[in-house]
Formats: sequence, structure tokens, C-alpha cells
Amino acid sequence: MSEELRSDPIARGLTDVVGEIGLGGRLPSERLLADRLGVSRTALRDRLQLLEAFGVLRRATGSGTYVQPLNPEGLAFALDIGTKASGLDLPSLHSVRVALERQAAIEAATKGHPVLQAHMRQHVLAMERAQDPEELDRADLAFHAALFEASENPALVFFSQALVHALRESILERRHRMRQLAHDRELMVNTHNSIHRAVESGSPAAAAAAVDAHFSAFRQATDAVDGWPADVTAQ
Repeated sequence: MSEELRSDPIARGLTDVVGEIGLGGRLPSERLLADRLGVSRTALRDRLQLLEAFGVLRRATGSGTYVQPLNPEGLAFALDIGTKASGLDLPSLHSVRVALERQAAIEAATKGHPVLQAHMRQHVLAMERAQDPEELDRADLAFHAALFEASENPALVFFSQALVHALRESILERRHRMRQLAHDRELMVNTHNSIHRAVESGSPAAAAAAVDAHFSAFRQATDAVDGWPADVTAQ
């Protein structure tokens, strides 16, 4: 479908119009658009509906059609369908997530924004203060979101959000298993604090290594034995 859209003159024309109008702008009426592109209004509506389904356009009844930012959740839905249809497995998607986090850490260390790095530290402290597993999980998600924000790279932020949505069930399952570990909180605090310190040091290599160590530690801790981690608290 994407190849067909790229070679479709109506879709290309609409792409040019969207680029000219910009985010938040309103498209001309269907009559004016059809005249400009030299196509029928029926053919135009078909492409408009497609772009609306992709989340690029938003129609407001009685107001018009507007250009809107692509929602990461919409991309996550497409990823979910696409990966299942293509036979891609979760480990391959997790590898992409690790690569994104590694790059985010590298760029965060390079940019060195003290306020954004301080946000990361605040979420580590929230992990230390967490009174229940849900609070710990929220701090975990917030830390990783803060890491991407500290990269100051909007593309990394966007794709990280899309992947987190696409991997939501897998992430929740992993956290469920992590909760069974006797040293869950300690592992969470230590690995995330290591990432923060490495980013704060300004060393891209140290930041990348800390992210790799974080995911490696979690993977080793949750190596399954009869379906559950080896190091678990007594139930």
C-alpha cells in the first residue's frame, strides 16, 4: 500500500498540500482541492479518507479538514498488525527498543541538558520511595520517557512512544515477572541510576554501555525456569 501511495499522483499532490499548509492548518474545500489536483471529488475523498485513517488528517464536522501530528498510538496499532501479519516476533521488536534507548542515551549525554537530566534523577528517587509495585512501574516508565526527552530528538521520542504502545502487553508481562524477584526494587534503582549517572557524566560511550547493562541485567534476572524467573520470592 505504501508503494502504491508513493506512486499515486493524487496522494503525492495531497502530500504537497499538507506540507504547504503545515501542522494545524486547514485544507481547502474538496471542490478547490479537486480542481487544483485535476481529479474527481470521489477520487479525492478516497485519498482523504486514507490519510485520515493514517492519522495525518482530522475532519471536524462543519469546520473542515485539518493537518494533525501523527499519533504514536496510531503507529503502534499499525505496528501491531504489521508485525503479526509479517511474522515478526517480540524479541526483534525489543531489540529495536533497546537500540532506540541506546541512541537516546548517547544523544542525552552529548546534549547535556541539566534540567532534563535532573528529571531522570527525580524518577530514580521516585523508584526508591515507591510504596507499591504499581508506583514503581510508573516511575520506571517515566524514567525511560525522561531519557528520550533528554535526547532532545523528537524522532526518537515519537518512535519510542509508538514502540512502547506496541510492546505494552509484553512490557507488562515482564514487569509482572520482575515483581516476583526478591531484589526487584534494588535492581530497578541501581540499573536506572547507572544510566542517569552515565548520561550526566557526558560520556556517550558510558551512556550506551549503561543502557545495554540495564537490559542485560533484566534479561538475566527473568530467565525462565519452568516459566518463571529463577530468583523469586517465596509465595
